[in-house]
Amino acid sequence: MSATDETVKIRAYSPGRYPILIVELAGGGLRTVYYDTGYDLKSAKEVEEGWLRENAIGRHSFVEVSPPREMPTGSLEDYVNRELLGGPA
Repeated sequence: MSATDETVKIRAYSPGRYPILIVELAGGGLRTVYYDTGYDLKSAKEVEEGWLRENAIGRHSFVEVSPPREMPTGSLEDYVNRELLGGPA
């Protein structure tokens, strides 16, 4: 399975023009993925559940996605464009 076929759950996102996503990998663990990398998992930063709650959502106004949205990593950029930025997929 390639990285673009891996299914992740979107747990939270940062509002704004260049959203950062926090995703949960199928095998466990959280990662931040970035607009400027096309949400590539190879450029992701590993984070912990406590950081998500206390720092991202608690201090930096990330928006929790509840229930989490599940999708292939290859669809993350389209999701952001369509759902968060209000543009075409």
